[in-house]
Amino acid sequence: MQGRKHQIARLQSDFYRDQFRKIWRWIMYAIVIMFLLVLMIVYFVLFQPSLTFYANTTNGKILNMPTPKIRGA
Repeated sequence: MQGRKHQIARLQSDFYRDQFRKIWRWIMYAIVIMFLLVLMIVYFVLFQPSLTFYANTTNGKILNMPTPKIRGA
């Protein structure tokens, strides 16, 4: 009888240990993905492409307009 209780306790502890490790692995993956997403957002904020404006004449010619000075940037 005593051996059976130890066996059940061992199986339960193995189950909980394995589930803990599985969840811990998923949490680590999620943290890495979130870190990469934050880095991408920072990159896109810091390295925005310059604004380019174009105008059309009445005969269809496309002209490059000068870039306006943006305050606060």
